[in-house]
Amino acid sequence: MTFFCLAVHEAHDASCCLMADGVVIAAIQKERISRLKCDYGISKQAMEYCLNVAGIEANQLNVVALCSLNWNPVLTKVKRNANFSVEDFVIEQNNFWAYELGLKKWTGSFQGRVFSSIDSDGEIKYIPENKPWKYYNLFKDRSDFIYDEDYEWTDKVLNGYMDKIEMMDMRSIRARAVSKMLGVSEDKIVFVEHEKCHQYYAYYGSKLSENNKAALILTNEGIGDYSNCSVSYVDSFGFMHELEYTAQCNIGRIYQFITLLLGMKIGQHEYKTMGLAAYASQKELDKSYEVFKDIMKVDGLNIVFNKRPKDLYFHFRDALQGHRFDGIAGAVQKMIEVLLVQWVKNCIKYTGIKNIVFAGGVGQNIKACKAISEIPEVENIDVLPACGDASLSIGACYYITNRRGIKTEPLSNVYLGPEPNKYSNWIKFIVDNNCDYNFNLYEVSSNLISDLLIEGKVIGRCDGKMEFGNRALGNRSILADPRNPNIVKKINDMIKMRDFWMPFSATILDTYEKKYIVNPKNLNAKFMTMAFDSTESARVHIPAALHPADLTVRPQVLKKEDNPEYYDIIKSFEEKTGVGALLNTSLNIHGMPIDCSAEDALNTFENSGLDAIIIDDFLVEKKG
Repeated sequence: MTFFCLAVHEAHDASCCLMADGVVIAAIQKERISRLKCDYGISKQAMEYCLNVAGIEANQLNVVALCSLNWNPVLTKVKRNANFSVEDFVIEQNNFWAYELGLKKWTGSFQGRVFSSIDSDGEIKYIPENKPWKYYNLFKDRSDFIYDEDYEWTDKVLNGYMDKIEMMDMRSIRARAVSKMLGVSEDKIVFVEHEKCHQYYAYYGSKLSENNKAALILTNEGIGDYSNCSVSYVDSFGFMHELEYTAQCNIGRIYQFITLLLGMKIGQHEYKTMGLAAYASQKELDKSYEVFKDIMKVDGLNIVFNKRPKDLYFHFRDALQGHRFDGIAGAVQKMIEVLLVQWVKNCIKYTGIKNIVFAGGVGQNIKACKAISEIPEVENIDVLPACGDASLSIGACYYITNRRGIKTEPLSNVYLGPEPNKYSNWIKFIVDNNCDYNFNLYEVSSNLISDLLIEGKVIGRCDGKMEFGNRALGNRSILADPRNPNIVKKINDMIKMRDFWMPFSATILDTYEKKYIVNPKNLNAKFMTMAFDSTESARVHIPAALHPADLTVRPQVLKKEDNPEYYDIIKSFEEKTGVGALLNTSLNIHGMPIDCSAEDALNTFENSGLDAIIIDDFLVEKKG
């Protein structure tokens, strides 16, 4: 009898995953269906997709796992990271946190008091019911917001912010909502700690878990159930042990606040800060680093505050006045690299384990992971796709299944989402009526695609099962000739509409890996989760797919068995040009989730400067 575990992650970057007898067979992020980037909450369509892949009904599930115990209701109600603009994050700081922290004093009068919480000393705390900076009141009536309506929202659970009693009450509300939406008994629903989801995903999703290979398991993020930084290990018998954890490690939150102070969105644009960092001159970097260098320190196996300011956002806002934007980005990147490198060295020295897996939002900083990989003592570091909170659902499946004594398989690929419908209405109309209009319609072939790329065309590809996570790996990708640096401006201006300083990535044939990337430790480079130095050959052959400032590359090294059709496209390009790689970026317009359906891809095609779009068996090219 097959053991089925369905897991649902409901906070920001909400997702759903189904595991069958230890194998991940389906996983999808809610945003890909709702089209609201970083969406929150349950998705009935996502759960139904997973069940359909397995060919089962909900009553055949053995376990339904919900990720995280302490889950902030008000942020999901207002869909914070999804709905907020940069200006809203600033409002949050100035009109909520400034009062909460006592940086601003309210001088108005209050009438009435309502129960809020009990603190650690057992003292009852009250807040005025008309408290002007009550979080939900600040954002509850926005006509431009999409609010969550899938839970039994009550004033009681929306009264505070990270209130312990509210979060406990919310657990039963969450369980009832999922039970009702799926049509399963609440007896099948269990909760899995946030940290356990990260830890089990990081290790059991990695090939290091094969044969119970000993590994250090590191998590580092903004906030979890009980920590934001943890150190665990798996012994040679396959047992996991947590050694240390702390809730004081705020390097992830500092990075978020710097992203906001640079005028970009928390929870979405930290990668832009990382991309900008490489442009900083040494002078400006050194100047700004003085502001960061003493805030946090490594203390044994923990990263903790050294000189803790009263508040992070307002402290850095004031301390960085007069500093250049690139120097600030470079300095916060240096801070995170210095601290993580020392932390990892301490962990290796304490445990003697030199293989590392890394999860949590900070693990998505590919430059920091590169710095860790270059520590001489490190033999291997593996960072899986979407190792932030989007993958909590996958981690919960690994946790539940392993705890049931069922052997799990590592994550061999992330082509876990839906395939595009065979024909969208538009393509079907063209096919059925043999229309030319302003388009050329072709049957797809690797030869045709490579010819168009060599001509300088930029092509979207929506074919096969959609990737899970924030990196497009060929099936929902925009492809271009990596030899031509001018193609970067075209993609930025006409298609991606994103910041000029951001680099693009490369998909590299496995036979060209050593020719294009410096990877002496033979690290896993198939998921675009690691940065590497480029070779001289790469700088000649694929300059458009390198970071313009430091010439690093974030590659997808592709083997034919992982994606045969995509491999054949690149192989055809290689046979004609001698270059075994393509520029690859995600198929979407900036600010939107990666395209999922044929309709999504056609919308991107119609509303951007893409020259052509591949959907399943057809390629549609704009004329002229």
